[in-house]
Amino acid sequence: MYASIWSLVPYLVVVPISLLTRQVLPGLFVGLVVGAYMLHPTWFGGVDATLSYILKELAIPDNLRLIVFLYGFGAFVGLVRVTGGVSGFARWMSTRIQSVRGAFAVTWLSAAATFMAPDFRIITVAPVMKQVFSRLHIPPEKVAFVIDVTSTPLCAVIPIGTAFVGYMVGLISTSARHYGIAGSPFRLFVSSIPLNLFAFLIMAYGLFTTFRPQRTVNPQEERQPVTQERRLSLPVDSRLRLASQRLRMETAGELTAQPTEHRNAEHRDDDVVDPVEVLSEHVPPKLVNLALPLLLLLALTLFLTWWDGHQRAPGLFPALAQANAAKAMLEALLMTLACSFVWYTVQRHPIQRTLFGFLAGGNEMMSVIVLLVLVWAVSAVSNDLGFTQYVERTIGHLVPSAFVAPALFLFGCALSYVIGSSFGAWGMLLPLGFSLAAGTHASVALIAGAVFASGTFGGFVSPLSDGTVAMATVMKMPLMRYARYKLKPALYVAGVSAVGYAVAGWILPG
Repeated sequence: MYASIWSLVPYLVVVPISLLTRQVLPGLFVGLVVGAYMLHPTWFGGVDATLSYILKELAIPDNLRLIVFLYGFGAFVGLVRVTGGVSGFARWMSTRIQSVRGAFAVTWLSAAATFMAPDFRIITVAPVMKQVFSRLHIPPEKVAFVIDVTSTPLCAVIPIGTAFVGYMVGLISTSARHYGIAGSPFRLFVSSIPLNLFAFLIMAYGLFTTFRPQRTVNPQEERQPVTQERRLSLPVDSRLRLASQRLRMETAGELTAQPTEHRNAEHRDDDVVDPVEVLSEHVPPKLVNLALPLLLLLALTLFLTWWDGHQRAPGLFPALAQANAAKAMLEALLMTLACSFVWYTVQRHPIQRTLFGFLAGGNEMMSVIVLLVLVWAVSAVSNDLGFTQYVERTIGHLVPSAFVAPALFLFGCALSYVIGSSFGAWGMLLPLGFSLAAGTHASVALIAGAVFASGTFGGFVSPLSDGTVAMATVMKMPLMRYARYKLKPALYVAGVSAVGYAVAGWILPG
């Protein structure tokens, strides 16, 4: 069984179950249990091995540090929301837009303050820009597309201050450790950023189309609402997101023009609201409560990263390259949280409110944390089954290294589109990609860039992704119509990216 075709079984279990359920967590869990029973084929041996793999991965200091970072980052976003920082930013934007070009410019520039997470950017920017562009008679699909290209694609290539960074560096660290790839995980992540071709090309396409002549629409044109039938057809997590977005618009008064009977007919017991969003609507808007903590977080991250590496390498950039960036980011986040609590207390925000925002925001990251832990465990059990040795002995001698990156990218695009999760696609494909890189001597940075690009594709364009559902809901567009609107340009860009990876595979050394 060791280092044979049976070592592929955990991954062969993960992918079909994830595709069938449209959820990654069930597939990863079943793959872990199957792999554990293959190594310990007794009644309770597989159960004990499953728990052992999970606990072993949790006990690794770098993994535990990443879990704390992800929870703390969610708590940071929750604090900003419940203290009026998000609503203050929205009000600030709405008072500074005078023309179509100015509106698009503000939309792009707003990414500098809302790049921390795609959903955070959509919730913050889309409601404001919807109202602004509606007065300017700009099609809602155009507005939504511009916001979308600066959401998931941008978050995937920002090297500091986001949950994406922590998650991606954590995946690289685990995969590199399991498959014997040396080097700093953060440095490898930074090296892969320019190779996320899809992210950069789709942002370039969005920038190019932003300032083309705009088609005007009739301001009285009816927009198809999000019906109960369509809402019930969505996955549960997407329905929860839709419900919270709807409550936000109702609280803001955007849906009050609808007849009372229509609103009551659409409001059903299955609508679950977001309590953080409800609470934030009753807090006075205050831009400084977003700007000050965000600037402090970025400044501390850069300073502590330099401080950690300056004794090992002289100069700014060499020090940043030699530093333990994951450790520095966590320290910066914890210091920012402490200072934020003091800042909000000075403003006399009730401690109950700030604690609620802290805990509720952190709890929103639990699904990501569970996903990451299962990815670690599945990678470990696959490695113990001899997955790396089998790949090196078979695929590694049959597939030219130049074809590995484009093949992984295309497969990852299809996978992430079907499951609607960039994090899920990255978690399943990066260990496989690193194993192929070790067996074929392909460029590890190129493989990482191709995998991250494929997940970016799905997170951006899939109708099952939280970003697409949230955007369609906020902009009051039919979900599938908006998904089809994004799909055509995304496919063109993906095709160009695949060609780019094929060319890069011949050029970049392993």
